Formats: sequence, structure tokens, C-alpha cells
Amino acid sequence: MRVVVLGGAGAMGRVCVKDLVASDVGEVVVADRDGALAEEVARDVRALAARPGSTVTAHAVDVTGDSLVDLLSGADVVCNCVNYTLNPTVMRAAAKAGTNYLDLGGLFHGTRTQLALADEMTDAGILCLLGMGATPGTMNVMAALGAGELDEVGSIRLRCGGSDPEPAQAALPAPYAIDTILDEFTMPAMVLAGGELAEAPAASDDEEFSFPEPVGAGIALLTLHSELATMPLTFRRLGLAELDFKVAFDAGMIARYRLVTALGLADTAPVTLEDGTEVVPRSLIKALAGTQRFSGRDIESLVVELAGTKGSRALTVRVEELSYPNATYGVGGADANTGIPPSIAAQMMARGAIKGTGVKAPEEVVPPVEYAAELARRNISIEVHVTQPA
Repeated sequence: MRVVVLGGAGAMGRVCVKDLVASDVGEVVVADRDGALAEEVARDVRALAARPGSTVTAHAVDVTGDSLVDLLSGADVVCNCVNYTLNPTVMRAAAKAGTNYLDLGGLFHGTRTQLALADEMTDAGILCLLGMGATPGTMNVMAALGAGELDEVGSIRLRCGGSDPEPAQAALPAPYAIDTILDEFTMPAMVLAGGELAEAPAASDDEEFSFPEPVGAGIALLTLHSELATMPLTFRRLGLAELDFKVAFDAGMIARYRLVTALGLADTAPVTLEDGTEVVPRSLIKALAGTQRFSGRDIESLVVELAGTKGSRALTVRVEELSYPNATYGVGGADANTGIPPSIAAQMMARGAIKGTGVKAPEEVVPPVEYAAELARRNISIEVHVTQPA
């Protein structure tokens, strides 16, 4: 089995690499635009190899260049962990190489662009699995797992939250990519209401939501996410009419990001200062905030709540996930929750447990029970609770 990880020296890519190497994958290729950093990651992870015959190699690659097709040729799967705006470019290279593909998501609009490439990927005879991290990814599979308990599904609520005992002490907390957070607070969210997709204000509809302990309660906000690009299509046959996605933050962080966006500091258009200097507000904010990460002791939780019927009975299904720190890989729950799933899915694709051609979403083709068992082996648990409303 040969798996190429693009962006393999990045935060999520290197977690994916570690899991592949530790999972007895015969050949893992760490590919990154920074060749020296890729070599460093490859050197560091070789000790995790499950058997002596496994190989870990490093390659410098520009995913927009012609060399990408050559790199992907002969691989079973490419795990694309680079910026989502490059997803279509990498998909087309994978098609030319005849290599199955997966990524970490396209932030709704990007995912819709990728869905439009279905015929092209089918003609190439490859499977492209869109959004196979935590959310999208595990969240989608959890929805499929919950839907399996019902004959009809009227509504689905998707929630993501976490807790960190040692949060970064910063004026503007950025526990993950600050660009992503700023997008979540500025780009209109999408919701499914009455069976129709509609825009909603960014970071709106505050809701106090209870995650399983030890994460507990958080304030969840509507944000733009890839699940809304695929799940209305997948679950339309079950009668899905209502769907939304919310991510939870603490009140202090919400207030600070709302102030930043209200002042226009999340904007990407240049602003001319009194002395004639041009400054991009978002670039300034990013420079001042610096690089921050979770502490490594953080725990992340995903929750999917489905309301529907089984026969003549109305039922509510709550699927809960908890991702704990992974000491073997040296990461906290959030990084494990996003970096491990692409490794699991790539291995399932390579051995034929995930089948198909064209462009697919996780809820369509990932076997939920087998996938959940693989997560459990890596300290990520999923539980399903079915109740009948009073």
C-alpha cells in the first residue's frame, strides 16, 4: 500500500502521516512545498513504523506544478491536507495519475465546486472522498450512523465543541487557523430550512449547547461548513428538511472576534492609512496574533442530533463523539480528531472497504460501524443514544 500525504509537514498532515506509519502502511510519502521540513517529519516518524519493511520518504512538491502527477502515479491514495482552495487542482492531478483522492473539506462553496467534477472523476475511474477530517468527515459518518436508526429523518443538528485546560493566553485566541476562525465570523452560514438551502448571518443564532462531559456546555454559533453542501443531497430520500451546523466557543472569545469583525479588521481589502501606507487588516491581525495551538491536553467533541421516525414512533437519535489527547502522536484531541480520520479512510479505500468512483461524501460511502471501531482503537469514542420524545 502506497499513500501520499500532501501538506504532510503541516499540522494536520503530520498527524495523518504518523497514523499511516503506525498502521503498517507499506510506503508513506511525506510531500510538502517545504522539502526540508518534509524530510524532518519523515525522519521523526520512522520510529513509529509498525514493521521493519515499511518506508517513509520525503518529497518537495508544488501542487500547482506538473511534477505532482508523477508523484501521485502508482499511489493507492493521496491524502490532500493543503489549503482547500487547491482541492480541484489536486483532484485533477489525481485523475491524471489514476490515484484515489481524499481531502479535509472545501468550506461549502469549494465543496460544491468539487461536486461538479463528478463526471470527470468517474471517467478517470477514481474515487474522490470529500471532507474526511473531523468536521466534515467523522461528523458526516456519525449522521449516517444515526440515520440508520430511523426510517425517516426530518432534522439534523451538527455541533462541534471542545475544552482545553490550558488555553492560550492571548488577547485574540486562535486555537486553530486564524484565517478559518475569521472566515467563520464573516462568511454567511448556510442552513437547510423547509427543505431549501438559505444563507444566515455569520456566527449568529447563539445557542447554549451541552456536549458530553468532560467538554460540557458552550455557546454554539452558525458557521459556514461543508456538511451543508452534501448532506441535504444524501439524506433527501429520508425526508430531511432541516439541517444546520454550529461550532462552540467561550463567551470571551466570541466577544473579541465580533469586535474584530465589526471594526473591519477581518477584511482582506487593503486600507490606506494617513501616511499613504497600504495595510491589509486581516494580514495585520494575523501578524499580531501570531501562531497559537491547543495545549495538547484539549478534548474535542462532535454531536449529531437527528429527529425522525421509526415505523409509527417518533424518535430522537443523539450521536456523541469524544476525541482525547493521543500520547503516541504527541497531539491533543482536536488535532487527533482531524488528522487521524484521513489516514483511516485512506487505508479503507486502499483495501476496498470504501468503494466507488466519482465524487462522494463520507456519509455516502464510509461504513459507519467499521470506521467507528477504527476511531475507538485511537482513543476517539462514538456513542449512539436513541430516545422517544415524551
